[in-house]
Amino acid sequence: MSSKKIICGILSATIYIEALEEFDLDKIVVSASGFEQEAQSNLRNIILIDKEELQKHGYTSLKQALERISVISFVDSGLGANVDMRGQGSKSNVAVKVMVDGKMINVLDNSHGVTPLDSININQVERIEIIPGGGSVLYGSGTRGGVIHIITQKSKQQNFQIHLNTTNFDRGALGGNLGTSMTYNFNPYLTLNFNAQGFNKKGYQKGYSEKGYFINAKNIIDIDEYNTLIFSYDYFQSKDTSSGYLTKNQIQSDPTQRGDSDKITKTIRPALSLDFTHQFDSNFELNIQSFWQNQKIDFIKSVSQMMGTHAYEDGSGFEDGLRGVTLKARYNYEENSYFTLGYEFAHHDAQRNSKVFYSVPPIITYHRMTTLMDMDKQSHSLFILDSHNLGALFLNFGLRYEYSLYDTARTYRNQMAGRILPFPIDTTSRFDTHKTIDNFAFEVTPNYQYSDTGSLYFKYERGFISPTPAQLVNRNNTTANPTLEPYYTADLNSEIFDTFELGVKDFWLDFYTFNLTLFYTKSKNEISYLGDPHSAAGAWWRYYNIDETRRMGTELQLSQIFDKLLLKQSLSYIDARISKGINKDKRIPYVSKVKITATAEYNLTNEWFSFLDLSYLSRAKDNGNVDENTGKMQNNQWIKDYFLTDLGLGYRKKNLQISTGIRNLFDKQYYSYQDSFKNQYLPGSGRNYYIEFKYAF
Repeated sequence: MSSKKIICGILSATIYIEALEEFDLDKIVVSASGFEQEAQSNLRNIILIDKEELQKHGYTSLKQALERISVISFVDSGLGANVDMRGQGSKSNVAVKVMVDGKMINVLDNSHGVTPLDSININQVERIEIIPGGGSVLYGSGTRGGVIHIITQKSKQQNFQIHLNTTNFDRGALGGNLGTSMTYNFNPYLTLNFNAQGFNKKGYQKGYSEKGYFINAKNIIDIDEYNTLIFSYDYFQSKDTSSGYLTKNQIQSDPTQRGDSDKITKTIRPALSLDFTHQFDSNFELNIQSFWQNQKIDFIKSVSQMMGTHAYEDGSGFEDGLRGVTLKARYNYEENSYFTLGYEFAHHDAQRNSKVFYSVPPIITYHRMTTLMDMDKQSHSLFILDSHNLGALFLNFGLRYEYSLYDTARTYRNQMAGRILPFPIDTTSRFDTHKTIDNFAFEVTPNYQYSDTGSLYFKYERGFISPTPAQLVNRNNTTANPTLEPYYTADLNSEIFDTFELGVKDFWLDFYTFNLTLFYTKSKNEISYLGDPHSAAGAWWRYYNIDETRRMGTELQLSQIFDKLLLKQSLSYIDARISKGINKDKRIPYVSKVKITATAEYNLTNEWFSFLDLSYLSRAKDNGNVDENTGKMQNNQWIKDYFLTDLGLGYRKKNLQISTGIRNLFDKQYYSYQDSFKNQYLPGSGRNYYIEFKYAF
């Protein structure tokens, strides 16, 4: 059966459903304004995934939950999958901001950075707020694609729960997780939330696995009715194995076979935060949050193919640290009107320790390259946000100023001996950079409430993406010209984007919701890249501002609620192109134009429930071959489209919930990564089965 027929069947099924029981439609709060408020008070279209939806669908990771959302895709440009919105492509790790309880988790190293979604325990998530496009006033640099805000549980209802989930692929890879969570009230003023979970997940491709655990603890101290203090501690540890890429012939013949490399990495990520809230009165609220987090990735073993031989990167690693403080105050000066003022300090640092060794006897006896890089960025930000009620018209205005200081130290040691050299070489180069950059963001959003349920808004936003420390260092080709200094400072400006957005949302006939957004984003001073850091003729690269891009599209979310049936449909259309420079009019690689999702949730009885999830992602272009001297993209090949179907069934009574299901029901083959020029591919997950058990005492 074709994808179109399946989708049409789900949509048309509504006319045959008889209503017997009403869905629970509790009000949900969002924090797109910087403070919690009722969802209906928000001026923009925001997508919410609540705790009940996460539990019903048996998700074991945030990636599983997010990839079923039409405005979200995942982009893997060779180093891991980053979450993308509104067509950022390979820049998604610096253009989509991911927050956990108000704290950013994106890493600083843009060239090797993958946002650590896997370090967030999905069993402690209360809801996920998805804000497509912008958010620079509240969240600063890197929100051109949007913001994903993950809110964790702050329960005060005493309970104890255990949960078990197992997953099995068609071809025999079995994995799962086991955990427990509890909420304990020591007294009326002190509550402890605690969650611990271990996991042992097997990958679809042989040689892939993840083993580790989460520990999450949250102390909620209600000092009095006006003051609340929350101390949170989170710890994640994982040991992952991977076997690398397949060729196109290999992935078409057997996508589960081992790849061309052998890697074992260990990840440790602790995080601390202290959050204080003071309610002066019903109109004035103050929030102070301090935080510290650190992520360390060590390459225990790393063997891959390079120039026809084995290259070893054992002992390499990355470390990313973030600490800071945020102060926010909100004053409600009139009914439905408020003013928010804030200050944010963030000290972000990262270290890269890269060790590469290979030999090609007797031509090259050994070649050892060691790069040590210390990157540091400190940011001070002031922001204001005013939302004013003028009757049926709400006017939202915001402004942010951000001042950043950069320090970067790079040391490169090159050791080589062999027949091609008259004598062994051992050289060391060091280069330091210091730079300051300031930016400002501006937003104005008028919102007209044309009825009790419907509103129409227009948003203009000027935002920015400041350079990362790694982008501030260029390298000359000293092999071709030994008289040149190896490194020099890149003269970069921040990327500036202007977003125009028109949206409407409404609730019709007590059962039908409708959200539609049209957007256009134009970016100037796009940071581009030339060179090849791994060239046998001499490593070199150059970052520079030249290109412009434009992204335009439509986002549509629909839902219909019947007594026992909930239907959801969503569509995202994106036309993302380079609008200036040598690649003018080319599509931005790794961006699909269309993504469609549809969900049907049906309560069979008071205890039994079922769901059907459908998602379609259209084809996209890969990166092709980029000329290292001009930056011109050539030979971009299509990444094929795919359609996925998930089916689930569950039972819930009192404190017990059991759910089971099949993901990728029709075992569709698709690629999670493709580089046709290098003939490197990674398979998406084939058909797999899961069963989950939860019991609350």
